[in-house]
Amino acid sequence: MVKGRTRARQAADVEGAGGGLALWFTGLPGSGKSTLSRAVAAELDACDRRLVTILDGDMVRQFLSRGVGFTRQERFDNVCRIGYAASLIVRHGGIAIVAAVSPYRDARARACELVEEAGGAFLEIHMDTPFSACVTRDPKGHYARALNGDMDLFTGVDDPYEKPLAPDIRVHTETEDVAGAVRHVMAILRERHFLYSAGHKTTG
Repeated sequence: MVKGRTRARQAADVEGAGGGLALWFTGLPGSGKSTLSRAVAAELDACDRRLVTILDGDMVRQFLSRGVGFTRQERFDNVCRIGYAASLIVRHGGIAIVAAVSPYRDARARACELVEEAGGAFLEIHMDTPFSACVTRDPKGHYARALNGDMDLFTGVDDPYEKPLAPDIRVHTETEDVAGAVRHVMAILRERHFLYSAGHKTTG
């Protein structure tokens, strides 16, 4: 993914002015995006002055994208809607935590552009969970239906998932539990100066 600003420039903007930040969790269905994103959001809410908003893919489809299907164009448009919502959050100095399959690289790149155009920093976090592990977890029973031919256009079965080529953070869920993954993400955010802890809780 090509970012418009360098990581150093983004970090300077965040650290110097408490600017907006978007953490974009992407991965196969059942890879653990929602679980980890909520845990990271709670950690950020406790240690960072900015307000944290979670944009979960399932909730977005329920309230913002109701009726939108799963063709490639519809998926692209849905990710762009989430990217636009994230851009509004970062424009006002907040932290947007996105947890969405977002299977296509071009759609994630467009979401990144929207956030950066709003003056925010965008970090792509890949939940690198093997397909077999996701099928075993199958919390909603969707893989079973898709593999039985009862569900069309399901990501990872008959619709592709395009892995990030160079994510900012990669989480290996088979070797990291949730607590360990939270420490991993937060350590990188601190190391790269993407946190802003000074002052009272505010959106800017």
